[in-house]
Amino acid sequence: MVHKAPRPVRVTVHDVARAAGVAIGTVSRVVNGAPTVTAEVRQRVEDAIARLGWEPSAAAQAMRGAPTRMVGFIFSDIRNPLYSSMIKGAEDVLSEHGYMLVVASSDGQPAREIALMQLFKRRRADGMLFAVEEENNPDVLRCVAATGYPIVLLEREMAAALGAVGADHLSGTRHATAHLLALGHRRIALISGGRHNRVGRDRLAGLVQAHEAAGVPLDPALLRLDSFSPDYGQREVQLLLDLPHPPTAIVAAGMHLLQGVLQGIRMKGLQVPRDVSLVASNDSQLAQLVTPPVDVIRYDGYALGREAALLLLRRMHGEAVPPGTRIEVPTEFVLRASSAPPANVDAHGPAPRRRRD
Repeated sequence: MVHKAPRPVRVTVHDVARAAGVAIGTVSRVVNGAPTVTAEVRQRVEDAIARLGWEPSAAAQAMRGAPTRMVGFIFSDIRNPLYSSMIKGAEDVLSEHGYMLVVASSDGQPAREIALMQLFKRRRADGMLFAVEEENNPDVLRCVAATGYPIVLLEREMAAALGAVGADHLSGTRHATAHLLALGHRRIALISGGRHNRVGRDRLAGLVQAHEAAGVPLDPALLRLDSFSPDYGQREVQLLLDLPHPPTAIVAAGMHLLQGVLQGIRMKGLQVPRDVSLVASNDSQLAQLVTPPVDVIRYDGYALGREAALLLLRRMHGEAVPPGTRIEVPTEFVLRASSAPPANVDAHGPAPRRRRD
């Protein structure tokens, strides 16, 4: 005769309530962190939970509309170390307040962004951080409006009145361009992505403002603004350097662009900064270790994530946050050794003083 092992006894919320001498609703309020429970009752319930080994069902909590203590984070490119810094900054803040951060990469695909937002909605996320790829995609905008939970944008802005956190790319690019203009450069190229996002618009605006302030016309042929990929940077820098009047300086505004831009310059047999000056954005090990080390527009990705999480917490907790609130993290121009006066051209006055590593 075969003896079956007895089934393990499943502990329920009723068992916890009975052991603690409270109502089932009181157990639920303790589990969900309700402030209306006295310290003495909370301790009794927590002792009973620990003694019985009970774990509340996340699905059951979601069906009852209880907070899940979960925040989603949708971003475009898992290979970008900037997002790793943002995630760490957000996670440190949210974990201190009892929230779990769940991250997901959309690979820059609006359809995947929509699927992920719908998933977070089904899982009853308490809020979401979002680095959307296309700010004006109508399908994404409709999905954002239908989520039902607070959303804070990272490095983006949308037509919806969402909170946002971003770096001050406009000032950073303006300062870097002003430095190159002061060295005597009059043909400065910008290679970047983001024609359709806030980061790209701000970087272009910074370049334009610096030219206007110096009274130097900007040649539209020097603007290459369609991608952040290394392959794009490598191809476009070669096309730029083949122009009848090539740029004497290049601003590569995107972390992944720098690798391709450096390769493209070398493929043309040119050297930085002897033949062409170079400024990059989003500081990286490559920028620091390449010879010569590259001047960069630097900002703190960790601070971006931290500020975004703090703003989201305010919204999730019902604080009065004006629609469209935006917080900016400062940028700094770090001068290293990749910029110099253009060949056979004297600098027009002294270059502005900048921080040097």
